[in-house]
Amino acid sequence: FVKELPNDDACKAYLAKIKWHDGFKCMKCGHTKGCEKSGHKYHCYGCNHVESATANTLFHKVKFGLQKAFCVVFEMSTSSKSVSSIQMGKRFDIRQGTAWYFMQKVRKSMASSQIFPLTEIVHVDEFTVGGKEEGKQGRSYNSKKKKAVIAVELNVKHKIKRVYVKSIDDYSAKSLTQIFQEHISTDAKIVTDKWRGYSPLKKDYDIEQKFSNNGKNFKELHIV
Repeated sequence: FVKELPNDDACKAYLAKIKWHDGFKCMKCGHTKGCEKSGHKYHCYGCNHVESATANTLFHKVKFGLQKAFCVVFEMSTSSKSVSSIQMGKRFDIRQGTAWYFMQKVRKSMASSQIFPLTEIVHVDEFTVGGKEEGKQGRSYNSKKKKAVIAVELNVKHKIKRVYVKSIDDYSAKSLTQIFQEHISTDAKIVTDKWRGYSPLKKDYDIEQKFSNNGKNFKELHIV
């Protein structure tokens, strides 16, 4: 995602898009009228409060840069092995204490997310971090690259609400089951492609499988 979010400003713009995708609502007074300001902020007409895109998020007052913070969250959510704050600090040039504090916030958020599973329309797909290796085909090839599965919750207007990503060892039903059990409600309307790994999950979840058509049937997954 570094290509899509090459700097801190791009990351803040991405946060603003997600935060206010259903329209602005002031955190202070609840007013819904306001205007956008430079720096990806909103000025409330009701109480004159100016709200940042990072306010009330994991990334509020992050002092080591939004892009680095995004990278830390990405590493924590897609790594199959535990990563220490010492390793994370060295990797992204962050003080160990600062990395530890931010990682604690991320872990707390991840734990609380299991209390609120995805409940509406949910698109699920798997991917290889960094793209597939040249000359390799299909999902079963032996690759050293990280594999992950993503679940995107959409509202009735097919706008993105929430997203979960989980590292997996392979594309088997056993590996794919984890994100369903941890983050998706059995009441959700789930849509996947035709990969056979999802078939065993149909006994517990409402899953519709359809052809990807080169991603055209899963546009929301490709803009996250």
